Amino acid sequence: MSGTSDSEAIAGGFDFARVLGIADALPMPIAYVDRSLRYRFTNKAMAEFFERKRSDILGRSVIDNLGEEAFRIREPMLRAALAGERQWFAAHYDHPSRGPIALQTEYLPQTDSAGNVLGIVIIVQDVTEQRVAERALRESEARFRRIANNAPVIMWVTRLDRHREFVNDAYLEFAGIAREQVNTHEWREWIHSEDFERMVAESIAGEASLQPFSLEGRYKRADGEYRWLRSVSSPRFGPDGELIGFIGAAFDVTVAKQGELQLKAEVEARTEALVDSEARLRAIFDSIREVVVLLEPDGTVVQLNRTRTNWRQADPDQAVGKKLWDAPTLQMFPEHRPLIRRAVAEAAQGKVVQTEIVMERPGQPGVTLDISLSPVAGKEGAVTYILFEARDLTELKRAQEQLRQSQKMEALGQLTGGIAHDFNNLLTVVVGGLDLIVKRAEDPKLERYARNALEAAERGARLTAQLLAFSRVQRLEVKPTFVAPLIENMRPLLRNVLGPGIEKRFDLDTDMVPVLADPTQLELAVLNLAINARDAMPEGGRLTFVTRTTAISSDPELEPGDYIELSISDTGTGMTEEVMNRAFDPFYTTKEVGRGTGLGLSMVYGVARQSGGTARIESRVGEGTTVRLYFRKADGAVTGEPGGAPEAVEPAKAEPTADVLVVDDDHDVRGFIVASLEDLGYCVREAVDGACGLEEFRRATPDLVVLDYLMPNLSGAEVAAIMREERPGQAILFVSGYSQTDAIRAAAPDALLLPKPFRADALGAAVRKALA
Repeated sequence: MSGTSDSEAIAGGFDFARVLGIADALPMPIAYVDRSLRYRFTNKAMAEFFERKRSDILGRSVIDNLGEEAFRIREPMLRAALAGERQWFAAHYDHPSRGPIALQTEYLPQTDSAGNVLGIVIIVQDVTEQRVAERALRESEARFRRIANNAPVIMWVTRLDRHREFVNDAYLEFAGIAREQVNTHEWREWIHSEDFERMVAESIAGEASLQPFSLEGRYKRADGEYRWLRSVSSPRFGPDGELIGFIGAAFDVTVAKQGELQLKAEVEARTEALVDSEARLRAIFDSIREVVVLLEPDGTVVQLNRTRTNWRQADPDQAVGKKLWDAPTLQMFPEHRPLIRRAVAEAAQGKVVQTEIVMERPGQPGVTLDISLSPVAGKEGAVTYILFEARDLTELKRAQEQLRQSQKMEALGQLTGGIAHDFNNLLTVVVGGLDLIVKRAEDPKLERYARNALEAAERGARLTAQLLAFSRVQRLEVKPTFVAPLIENMRPLLRNVLGPGIEKRFDLDTDMVPVLADPTQLELAVLNLAINARDAMPEGGRLTFVTRTTAISSDPELEPGDYIELSISDTGTGMTEEVMNRAFDPFYTTKEVGRGTGLGLSMVYGVARQSGGTARIESRVGEGTTVRLYFRKADGAVTGEPGGAPEAVEPAKAEPTADVLVVDDDHDVRGFIVASLEDLGYCVREAVDGACGLEEFRRATPDLVVLDYLMPNLSGAEVAAIMREERPGQAILFVSGYSQTDAIRAAAPDALLLPKPFRADALGAAVRKALA
């Protein structure tokens, strides 16, 4: 059987070129072997993984490609797949150039209409980066746990079921429990019996309000002593605004509370001796960190402490004798005066009033205050005074926000930077090699093939950048696109990926309504959702694709207008409400380690949002899941596929005496740069890393140094700094696939930067400009 007919048999008669294009766009290696375990199809990623030409793999047996030892391990699973059983396994693989990597592999039996197994589709996923990211995330979590554990306040994070996700060391020390006992103890048992009923009621009401709330009461410490704690709890919301738990902190206010209670007692027992005790009361009053003010029931300031803050007037005593809302401090913040007036009126009626306000001045950061007004009753039960307290919560809230957000963003940034660098290095070799073939090919047919491959590689470079859409917020190639025909063209691919055990239903709108979307990203999103649905239906089921036109007028995420709704529904296991609420979070996955990165659904959501639409999930346990994607109707006509020959760049002309030193740790990238510059007539020397580059630089000073930025041991920035120190004004051209170009320019502000991947002509033009 020839390679072409085998491929057509695999594709089932559909447009094989399109399937090959889609398969080559996928980042994971994919291959097909027949019953004799010979390769009949591989995508571009599989050939690159084995570092062989596709033609060198096709027709060969698995044992020839993998070697006897690796084949012996996989042979039982290959035989089981030929018997019709889908296989999955994870393993470590010693890659010839990349070293040890972690892989997960699936063997999918492919059958004919009679159920006979024709061969096996092999899907390989490299999960090395995921595991590195997981390790980095764990390190980040440990670092931020240390920060929280060094905080002088008690801190905790809870889920909706009240289980603690995290408590700091101050929490454990106060409670006198071990960390493994956190989810078995009951915090209500610590509350003083006189405060219990009030605090439980305030806690329930505060959580129901979905607003920050505070509690104050006596808690039994591990040594048996009761201490006054003031806690502030804030709700935690998911990416779609759903409540997922609470984050809180508490600090010991025993000294302040004792002073407050003592002050209340003195006020109730106010006598002629009040003047004599002024100094003693003042000392207690002024020792309290919070701002405390004693008011008449009508709001007149009777007494106050002199605690210094950055939001209070310089001389607090100016407020004595004035109404609180007319005091100098509130004159500076007039927007809060009506609220304070209403709060005083409520406290005068015997109510405890508590709220948060933000004190903001132009050009200064805002200060968040927790305000409380407590009535003080006399012997007859009538309110005789009101105690006003203001506590600064700004730093506490800032610490809570850092604890909640820093870990996720740090891990995400490290992951995307590494991916961009590695992929751009790889594509530089592919694009550069094909470009050299085009320049040197004497056979017109070979040149045409090379040009076609070069265009495909450059589209792959764009695709690599687009795959980072969610985490890097990169711009997609959004254009008018028909959704229904796109899904129709994916039917054969979906049939092969999903297998015969899953029924496929298509209810596609026949009206040709274009939407604004990136076609390649939309195809990858649909494929991602189909694979997720397949994993949710291990025993088989039904997957339904539906498109319809809908008009949206009042949606918080979408602008009013006409949209196309693409819904993909399965009859699988479904999701719990907690899982559904977090499904679009980056790195969140319910699959076991090694079977999922947690980036699939977040990428789908990012594509929809960057296209002007959104994505939503509906699911119930045991009843299946529906993902709905909304895309804005396009006003313009549908355009053709992107691509075409790139604009020609005038080749750089060699300087006969120009000496160029190339420093790059990647052998293939360095070889392409050296070959391209030699073709242009330059005298080229090369170095495998920064240390060797400095040796060559000192042996004979070059006219230009072509320098990779990211290298082991000595980075490009360090090498450039040393060279400039030894020879000021040395011409340097950075080449890099690293995403943080600001850091590259900081290393040598006047040096040129050529981003990877690039063609030989672009390299020549950059070299000529650097030498000018």
